[in-house]
Amino acid sequence: MKKIVIFLCAVLILCSSCDKNSKFISVTGTGSVTFVPNLVKFSLTVRQTDPVLANSVSKTKNEVVKILDICAKFGVKEEDIKSSWISTNQEFHWQTDKKVFDGYSSNQTTDIIFRDLDKLEEFTSQLMILDIANMNRMEFDHSDRTGFESEANLVALDNAKEAAAKMAQRMGVKLGDVLYISDSGVDYSGYRESNGPMLYAKSAADGGVVASPGILSVTRNVLVKFAIK
Repeated sequence: MKKIVIFLCAVLILCSSCDKNSKFISVTGTGSVTFVPNLVKFSLTVRQTDPVLANSVSKTKNEVVKILDICAKFGVKEEDIKSSWISTNQEFHWQTDKKVFDGYSSNQTTDIIFRDLDKLEEFTSQLMILDIANMNRMEFDHSDRTGFESEANLVALDNAKEAAAKMAQRMGVKLGDVLYISDSGVDYSGYRESNGPMLYAKSAADGGVVASPGILSVTRNVLVKFAIK
């Protein structure tokens, strides 16, 4: 499902001098395209602590292997899974005025792109059973977002051209050649839970993450200058 929304925003600038070529209209055009997401991105962090460093690293690796097994079960492609290097650190706690060694912690983060949103709850429910420290940075997106951005850019250009034509007609002048085009970037409106989608999760016994991404949008803005005559 897709819907195009057009916003009109234009600024008329008339520069007058002895040189007729110095006269122009400067127009800002905005185009927005909405779409329904077809994938979700999130990260899983495994953290294990043990008095023996080798044991800590081994435990972390074992949990990550379990994550990969579940991903394979749900058909997640290898290119949609990226795991960081394992990082280690010493853990301590304070007991009265004494620093007590707890062990070595081993951390590894795995980034996942999951493309079957109908099975998101089932997928995350199995992940939550594992010994995972964090599930965060959940963001819904679309595999063809760059295509929507290009479409929004064309809408913005059409918007600018239409606005310039209307202003030229109202001011009693005619449009000439395009003198300048600038793309001022893209604004992306999506669903992201930076504090962790666990806030939307049921218990492991009942299910996984339940979240509705809604409708997403991309917006492009362009600045176009037309000569007038």
